[in-house]
Amino acid sequence: MRPQDIYHELMQIRDTFPKSSKLSIHLIEPAEATGAFEGATQRGAAMGMKNAWQLEQKPPTATFAPTDEKVIAYVQSAAETSAKSPIKMLVIIDLSFGNVGTSVWVVPKGMCFIATAAYGSPLAAEVIVLSRFRDETLLTSDFGAFLVGVYYSTSPHLASFITKVPIARSLIRGLFLNPVVTALKKTQKHQKAK
Repeated sequence: MRPQDIYHELMQIRDTFPKSSKLSIHLIEPAEATGAFEGATQRGAAMGMKNAWQLEQKPPTATFAPTDEKVIAYVQSAAETSAKSPIKMLVIIDLSFGNVGTSVWVVPKGMCFIATAAYGSPLAAEVIVLSRFRDETLLTSDFGAFLVGVYYSTSPHLASFITKVPIARSLIRGLFLNPVVTALKKTQKHQKAK
């Protein structure tokens, strides 16, 4: 499949992406196809988004050849997952000299730093449960939003420690997060039963 066709397929997925999530797709064509100015403009837009989402130093979550249509299924799958837990996804199809490839970055929108560190992935089922509680319960009140703000300002340092110390990951999961996740799941089941 041509990279331009993949780009158009991804744009159709973007149009159906959940409103709570963000999907940014960029096609950087070779200068001989578009002219040097247009190519520089395309690269600038892609790098600007990468910078805005603080992805400059982060490796892509997935990479594909520019003609590999598996990226379409990958983005579609992420779109379905993002209905449960909002994400930001950046897709760059780069056809410029020396950089040919498709790179995809997927990051949770509003991270649960400690849970992500404890469970090892922002897409772990437990992290999704906690993110949903944050989004659907805590952020709907002023006091809850205040608590989330305090959490965001203090938790990155603790998350960094948890990531580096395996026993801390186990303790945080076992003593704190697992009981909270279990309680939230029971509450969700009870609310659905009503």
